[in-house]
Amino acid sequence: MGSDVHLGDIGDRNPVVTVPIERYDVLRHPRRLRILSVLMDEHFLSLSELTTELLQREDTSVSDGQARHEVRLSLVHAHLPRLADHGLVELDREAAATAASDTDTDIDTDTEPTALTVSLIDEPPLSPAILSLLLETDADAGATLLDRLVHPVRLRLLEFIGTQDGPVSVDELATVLATRLEVGPTERCEATIELHHNHLPALADIDAIAYDRRASQVSQSTEMESFL
Repeated sequence: MGSDVHLGDIGDRNPVVTVPIERYDVLRHPRRLRILSVLMDEHFLSLSELTTELLQREDTSVSDGQARHEVRLSLVHAHLPRLADHGLVELDREAAATAASDTDTDIDTDTEPTALTVSLIDEPPLSPAILSLLLETDADAGATLLDRLVHPVRLRLLEFIGTQDGPVSVDELATVLATRLEVGPTERCEATIELHHNHLPALADIDAIAYDRRASQVSQSTEMESFL
């Protein structure tokens, strides 16, 4: 696996470690999350096998040739190249280009495009609990969750808050963010500002945390307790 920091590796700050924000941006799509979830189970699949798994997990009829074609089209033209660009999956670019060309002209479910295989290079920087939460959320709320939650600082803050026995003050959380997490600002004052004006309101808006502004205290919401 790669050297990126994974959720839950909370410890002393390592200035060498960086988590590129782009790695999280690419995960703000439910199908890409599902692709990674499938590959975390199987690790290595052909395009045909991956298409079948996605159709089953998305509750789409496998016998519907048009649905199968559309999933395949999205994989070879959009999702797999994006995941490969950010080092999450291994993809033969030449085979992918050929598969994309074949898929553009072939909607016959009995005829798969040129053989293409996909394998997982690095696990996504999401804990299994967060991945499950995002995949189990209904479509209407899912877009907001993806936008607000899939962020390196917010995910790690949420993980830390979930390890505490009770509410934690914003001051303490700012210290943790500035000194113990490998992402976010390194100055306590800057961390406090980001927490108050950015990260905490965003997490509270999706009920991931209970945020008492008046008391400057944060705790895990009851909605998140079953996942973390």
